[in-house]
Amino acid sequence: MEGLTAPEMQHVLCKTIKDEFDYNVTQQIYVSPEAWNAVRNLKEKNILAINQIGSSLPENASGFDLQKLLLNYLINEPKANLHELVSEALAFEAKKHL
Repeated sequence: MEGLTAPEMQHVLCKTIKDEFDYNVTQQIYVSPEAWNAVRNLKEKNILAINQIGSSLPENASGFDLQKLLLNYLINEPKANLHELVSEALAFEAKKHL
């Protein structure tokens, strides 16, 4: 996705997250309400982070600028990286069904 502006990249990232969540929404029947709520919260927190960081950039910022700030945020903010926690919860749920 080279050549995108920061707002364009912001839109693409948020749309991709929403589309992926919508595609997988039927999977919620296989996990507990708590696990699905964790997935939903992760989606919302990711979109919020993307939008907050995107809004902090100057108008002429590139998509690469947004990507750098997002990566920096994930590396330096321990509470930002919920992916592992949610993945572990889903793996635990999957093991219960095996």
